[in-house]
Amino acid sequence: MLKKIPYIQGLVWGTILFLLPLPLIQTLAIGVPTIYQSELFAFQLGSVAYVWFLVAIYLSTRPKWLDRLIGLPSIYMIHGILSLVAILLAYLHKSLSSSNGLIKLTGDWAFNIFIAIMLYSLVFMAGWLTTRLPIINKIKKWLEKVFKHEISVWLHRVNLIAVILVFIHVQLISYITAIKPYITLFDIYSLVFATVYLYAKFKNSRLLPKAKLIDKHELAKNFYEFTIRFPRSQKINVQAGDFVFINAPDNKALHELHPFSVLDFQTETRTLKLAIRGDGDFTREIQQLPLGAWIQVDGSYGRFTTFIHDHGSKDLVLVAGGSGIVPMISIITSYPDRPITLYYSAHRQADLVYANDLQQYAATHPKLTLHIQTGRFNSNVEAKHLPQKQTIYLLSGPNQLGHAWQQSLKRNNILPNDIYYEEFSW
Repeated sequence: MLKKIPYIQGLVWGTILFLLPLPLIQTLAIGVPTIYQSELFAFQLGSVAYVWFLVAIYLSTRPKWLDRLIGLPSIYMIHGILSLVAILLAYLHKSLSSSNGLIKLTGDWAFNIFIAIMLYSLVFMAGWLTTRLPIINKIKKWLEKVFKHEISVWLHRVNLIAVILVFIHVQLISYITAIKPYITLFDIYSLVFATVYLYAKFKNSRLLPKAKLIDKHELAKNFYEFTIRFPRSQKINVQAGDFVFINAPDNKALHELHPFSVLDFQTETRTLKLAIRGDGDFTREIQQLPLGAWIQVDGSYGRFTTFIHDHGSKDLVLVAGGSGIVPMISIITSYPDRPITLYYSAHRQADLVYANDLQQYAATHPKLTLHIQTGRFNSNVEAKHLPQKQTIYLLSGPNQLGHAWQQSLKRNNILPNDIYYEEFSW
């Protein structure tokens, strides 16, 4: 059980890196004319890069089945790494092969687009990088004044144009299209991934469940709680600790989906509560939505509940910083009979928005132990007093908090498989 997730992640990586490109590699090896044998390796590198670009685009659609297996943060990490390595292979392909005319032009255009989007993504969408390099984070915050959320999402989609250019690039090479097994597989791969991607985008624009905003109130400065209600005809399944992607289709500035953790979901009343802090242009804009506005919901996502179930009846230690408390509250209320210890901190007293609610809940639930303070806990000190067995650790909050607690717990002999941090850094 404890090895389940690393095993699944390895299986996903193995399938992407080796199994999917293999048929294209083999058919090229058999079919390339003798005169072009010196460039065979370059052709194979290009084929692998193309398949990996297709997979990266598929992962950008947030497949729910894979989210429940390895988590959306891991999916986005694979998406980012895969794109970077594919660009490297594309560079090697370009360096080791020769072409001219329209064949060369389409290949060069595609490569230049990939490079440009890669550099942009490293600043705006690779949170795992910006949280570790302060200078990149400063550049990101400065550029965010110009590149709003909606613009960032659309620029990222320019990758699709690059992939289409690669498709055209291959179709123009006569001695490659003459290899019927290869070009048939190449076209099938392209068609399948294009179909899946287009369906995902159609679903997001037309088929997502809609809910009406029935209540909103300010918890603290720039921090609102939303309550939305789904019609009886809409189906949605939400687990404790999950998050959803939402947009407001009637507002031009809020067309793109954005993730928020679920505070509470009531099946009987079909109401969903979200807590939204105005950290960016999207979150500040959505706080201005009037009551009665329609909100589309894509979800839910997350592995907190799956992680808890995979570990049986073990006690829970929850660590939350700032708005990271939101998914933890849903976990606390969903497991009232489970021994739970919560560490909840924020930079300012005013940001401990749910402190009073938690204290009132704890007064009637003796199995809940609260540690609430302004300013971060010293994770190295706290970890020394925490149990090493029959306990699992769930972390939610800023990257620095999550990474600090992960390291402190591991230094105190907590098994890595007993720690789960759902890192939202894209």
